[in-house]
Amino acid sequence: MRVTQNMQFYSAINNLYGSQVQYNDLMEKLASMKRVNRASDDPIAATKIVDIRQSMAAIEQYGRNMDNCNAWISTTETKLSSAHDLLVTAQEIAVGQATATATAETRRIASHTIQSIIDEMSGLANAKLGDRYLFSGSRNDVAPFSKTVMASTIEPAQAVAENTFQGTVLSSGVFAGTLNRTCVLKITNGGALAAATYQYSTDGGKTWNGSDLSLAAGSVNFGEGVELTFNDLGGTKAFGINDVFYVNAIAGGYYSGNSEDVSVTIDRGTSIAYNISGAEAFTASGGGVDIFKTLNDLKEALVVNDSPGVSGQMENLTKARTQITLNQSLCGTKANHIDMVKNNSAEFNIKLTSLLSDAQDADLAELATRLAMKETALQASYAMAAKISNTTILNFLK
Repeated sequence: MRVTQNMQFYSAINNLYGSQVQYNDLMEKLASMKRVNRASDDPIAATKIVDIRQSMAAIEQYGRNMDNCNAWISTTETKLSSAHDLLVTAQEIAVGQATATATAETRRIASHTIQSIIDEMSGLANAKLGDRYLFSGSRNDVAPFSKTVMASTIEPAQAVAENTFQGTVLSSGVFAGTLNRTCVLKITNGGALAAATYQYSTDGGKTWNGSDLSLAAGSVNFGEGVELTFNDLGGTKAFGINDVFYVNAIAGGYYSGNSEDVSVTIDRGTSIAYNISGAEAFTASGGGVDIFKTLNDLKEALVVNDSPGVSGQMENLTKARTQITLNQSLCGTKANHIDMVKNNSAEFNIKLTSLLSDAQDADLAELATRLAMKETALQASYAMAAKISNTTILNFLK
């Protein structure tokens, strides 16, 4: 086989190029301290690295969620603690003014103190964290409590902004329920009223009736006096699948929030309801006492010098204190749960960090050794290449 000068030249160049590529690759790994800088370095390891990083990013997001929950729970517990202190003061006043020695004048003066307590309690019950009310349930854009009793109300019907339906929807009726609720209607088959079907929920969308119902009649009765009426303008404003409509029904009393949970994901497949609704903490929901009604009744009894009326609120005040204490304990339970999950996440994150290091980090000692060897080989290749042009058959002719 005839070996030409060109063949020698291209062979030397190819060897030099290969050595240079390997040398640069080692230099890059040494500089980045990673043995996998791109998928082509090790496709299997690269896939593993992506999966680990995604898991670590999820843990980081869960951590932020838990930090936000802890801030919410801590603020809630502080407000409940202050509410408990106010109830202690109110009870002390009730005990002092229930005695036979108390006069109409002292009771009238005490009524002003109770009004101040009502004002302070209202501030606590309507407290915010950021732009959200702590005790409104899922209606955390609405101030939950009034200082004075409100009549039962069915609020105007609302439609989700993304809805296809452009007709009208009106709410009507007289709410007969004792607990605030959000009634939701979801379109399951679009079209005109005659063809549209729906499902409904009376607990804000947590649970649904489970079967499609016809909307042909144009109105839907949710029970307890709540009704929605639709007008599709003769079929010209059809419904779209998954159009959603809702209406809030507020029972008579002091509370206009709801009893729904506000949840967030704190681990894969694990969510926590981190709020304490005003219904649980301040109303008679669940067999408790209505704290604002109790305080207002106490104030009225003091104003009219009604000694039995003052005495009659002492037991309610005791129950109210217990009610607040129980919700404080619930805050502690939620915080402990979050701390446990947070500690587990931190341990898991340490393990993932170790796995990530094993998958992508380079052995610097090995790399330095290989780089030195490759540098020697590269220098030898350069030296040999430099002699190619000077070594010909003419050098050996005599």
